[in-house]
Amino acid sequence: MANPFAKSKLFHRLGHVTNTLPLRLLPTPTGITIVTTTGRKSGLNRRRAVRAVRDGDRVYAVSILGPGADWVANIRTNPRVTVKLGGTTFSAQARILTDDAELARAAAIYHPVAGWYDYVDYANFVWAIPTTTSVLRAHDEWFKHGTPVVFALEVT
Repeated sequence: MANPFAKSKLFHRLGHVTNTLPLRLLPTPTGITIVTTTGRKSGLNRRRAVRAVRDGDRVYAVSILGPGADWVANIRTNPRVTVKLGGTTFSAQARILTDDAELARAAAIYHPVAGWYDYVDYANFVWAIPTTTSVLRAHDEWFKHGTPVVFALEVT
């Protein structure tokens, strides 16, 4: 049975409380990042845990809620962000992917299972027992119907 709440902002706000807050204090598991944006209205720091896959100095993520997600709207206003990977926080420049070649590359990087947390994410969003095949299929669907974003890390 699919989670009937998976596309609602309320469901994602609840996920923020249960996922983002604890992961701010702990190293993030492989496949998850904490993105800190600047609120487009408030100007305050806004943090969100999102599935993200690192490829060198790039980190790829997808907004499952699409362009209406608050963190994506914040990026449109101010693309300067920080991303926490493991126990390290990086400054980064965010942008929404639109180029077809870059989208294809990002989809290939985003597709594989990045870590154990992918199985938890799947169970949370789909309300089914995760298998590798079903998780990979979900990643493809999230990428296809979501808003892909790249964070260009400022690695020194």
